[in-house]
Amino acid sequence: MKNILKDLRHPRDLFSISATDPYKSLKIRVILLDAILSLIPLFIVVTTSYFWFQSILKEDYRSQIKWQIENTKQSLDFFIEERVSGLRFIASAFTYEQLSDRKTLANVFLKFKREVSGLVDIGIIDANGIQQAYVGPYKLEGKDYSNQDWFDEVTVKNVYVSDVFMGYRKLPHFAIAVKRELPEQGTFWILRATIDVETLSKFASAMNLGNKDDAFLINKEGVIQTPSRFHGNVLEKLSFPLPGSQQGATVQEITDSSDACTICGYAELKHSPWVLVAMIQSAPYLKIPRIFKNELFFITIISIIVGIIVVTRIANTLVNRIQEAEKEREDAIAQSEHASKLASVGRLASGVAHEINNPLAIINEKAGLMKDILEASEDQSKSREKFIGLINSIFDSVSRCRTITHRLLGFSRRMDTAHELFDMNDAIREVLGFLEKEILFRNIRLDLVLAEDLPRVMSDRGQVQQVLLNIFNNALDALLEEKEGTITIKTTVNDQKIKVSVSDNGHGIPKDKLKKIFEPFYTTKEKGKGTGLGLFISYGIIKRLGGNILVESEATKGTKFTIEIPTTSTSE
Repeated sequence: MKNILKDLRHPRDLFSISATDPYKSLKIRVILLDAILSLIPLFIVVTTSYFWFQSILKEDYRSQIKWQIENTKQSLDFFIEERVSGLRFIASAFTYEQLSDRKTLANVFLKFKREVSGLVDIGIIDANGIQQAYVGPYKLEGKDYSNQDWFDEVTVKNVYVSDVFMGYRKLPHFAIAVKRELPEQGTFWILRATIDVETLSKFASAMNLGNKDDAFLINKEGVIQTPSRFHGNVLEKLSFPLPGSQQGATVQEITDSSDACTICGYAELKHSPWVLVAMIQSAPYLKIPRIFKNELFFITIISIIVGIIVVTRIANTLVNRIQEAEKEREDAIAQSEHASKLASVGRLASGVAHEINNPLAIINEKAGLMKDILEASEDQSKSREKFIGLINSIFDSVSRCRTITHRLLGFSRRMDTAHELFDMNDAIREVLGFLEKEILFRNIRLDLVLAEDLPRVMSDRGQVQQVLLNIFNNALDALLEEKEGTITIKTTVNDQKIKVSVSDNGHGIPKDKLKKIFEPFYTTKEKGKGTGLGLFISYGIIKRLGGNILVESEATKGTKFTIEIPTTSTSE
């Protein structure tokens, strides 16, 4: 604690310490220090939790987007695979001659169209690339496809799924072609069907999208294959590049020129030249500041208020204990200084008393001789009587000086104590017996509140009664004649100590004089009424007996002396 106080008094402190109330400044410093030490971790935890939760929500949302893309990709793969499988089944179930018959092909087309949606037309093409039979809205029989790229590709891969194209109808659609081998004849033929893009678009946009989100298909060159909400029409070039091909669905963030953040997810389809693209702008984790603003604000404010209350109470407790410790230290130093002063005064008093007693004895002896001579003389003049009166005054002064020196000697030497068991209440009643007549004569009210269950005390009865007599006399002297006087004597027992409190409603002692009343030769009585040694000697007696004497007083309201005597002998 001393180091803290020392550090706080350093001139480089952030907060200056008031010279008049250092504890208030210390309390403020402790509160601020504790508040900083407690609030910094709070802000760190809140900030870390915020970003951690944002990261978790962001990752979870990205996983959901990825899962939706994977599901949509699988649906599109199944959509294509279902139609490819249907065409393969037709090619394997029917011969070239059967499908070359337009009626048979038309019947197959109708049945196939009932099973799969979006079918536009169907045709059979021979090994030379000539379409031998066709069922659909156009007249394409006899059309030569041998010079087209898709014809070469299907002859090599056996299956071909084309990009989206406009065709004769000027409506976007795509084609699927499967190859049927005829090994025994050393030739082949191709079954080709076209499908409307609208059906494909329904699968592509089947994801759970918001108002600002978009999902569509593109080909490997970045040409849009299905309608897009915000990124162009079918067969238009996509305005931004996509990363290279990767296995499975890929999700990443992209930022445009306006710093708007968009989640871009994409996945390549298995049996087609397409890539599924999802552009998500309605990401919920981007709204975290708005969603959790109030919650975080209230949590932080409540935490700060609770922290400040706790810190303030801790600081008050800590500083109050420091203040109490400082006060106890100062009291201990004052008591040590007072004890040292008493020891010095005692040594001085012993020497002075011895030095004064010798001339006092001579003065007393010479005065007695002078009185004897005057009384033996036959001179009956008025001067004789006057001298005798003066000599008697010398005797009174010598007697008073002897009383003072006797008390000084009694205080300065370590008098032997005679310990005995006695009842404190009986000792009080005995002392009051000496003062009974004065109490009755002055019409003073005496209130005795003596506890009946007091334990007997092992101490010096005579010295205790000497202190009580001194305290009682001081109470009588303090009472004012113009005011009805009251003296209250009360006994209690607490912590192996008997307490005797003596209260009066006299003139009281001012605060500036209260600290000096146990000093030698200091008195608040009128001149000539007190020597200033009564309380000084009483204080020494009580301390030797292992007790304590306390005083409480307020000017014009009265004084209360409390004597504490241990029930067992603890004298020096």
